[in-house]
Amino acid sequence: MRRDVVGGKRGDGHRLQRESRRVRRPDASRIRVGRVDASLTAVGGLAAFGAFLRNLGVDAALAKRFRRLKSHGSVVYPMATQLRMLIDVTAAGEPRVFGLESLAADPLFAMLAGGSVPSLDTVYRDLRRFDPKALDALETMVSDHGLAELEGLSLAEVHIDIDSTVDPLFGSQEGALPGPNPRYHGRPSYHPLIARAAEVDTIIGARLRPGDTSFGASDVDFVTGVIRDTRAKVGGTLICVRIDGAADCTEMMSAIEDGTMVTIIQAAG
Repeated sequence: MRRDVVGGKRGDGHRLQRESRRVRRPDASRIRVGRVDASLTAVGGLAAFGAFLRNLGVDAALAKRFRRLKSHGSVVYPMATQLRMLIDVTAAGEPRVFGLESLAADPLFAMLAGGSVPSLDTVYRDLRRFDPKALDALETMVSDHGLAELEGLSLAEVHIDIDSTVDPLFGSQEGALPGPNPRYHGRPSYHPLIARAAEVDTIIGARLRPGDTSFGASDVDFVTGVIRDTRAKVGGTLICVRIDGAADCTEMMSAIEDGTMVTIIQAAG
């Protein structure tokens, strides 16, 4: 990539605000790939990744669903732009928002962020804008993209695998609490729930939970929501829910069996 098409400074949001300007992400599909030059960028794959997400409609969906969180006229960093930037942060191998600090110096990353990378304070402040409605919208986006792979398939049955996983942390993040952590005993963690459509190997539901949360009656709404969304895509196809023994409670079993043409497969554990 030529040096004269990359640039942007980190933390110049105040200047853009004074000029009543907002950052705009470029169309990654129009970025010309040239000879390899390691001095220009360490995240060259983000260009193709950005084009892929744009073609999937991710950019447009983020703008539609989350524009309301930052709707005033003097916005420099629109919410959709911030969220796409954080997706790029994750794709670049940085699991924490703090990883933005190192990526901000990369010219391609800065260009894809709209030419100006916001400060960490701005990003954290924007993340605090997320309310329950916004979290539901984000969960729906995950479900929609995962379930889209089932459309048009002729299947006798669809298997939904639902399980929790432990995500150990090394800080004092909100909701990080000691829980069932077989490797890092006593370490603060998250204990998210994940739902997967086995036939297409896609995630169709995810919910972040504190580390000390168990799997049971409090998760009925998540499981029934996943079944409901899957049913809307597959019609009368038999749905098999595979779930481990941790969810063996009356409320959960009754809720699953209330679904039309749903069977339950329980694993020990």
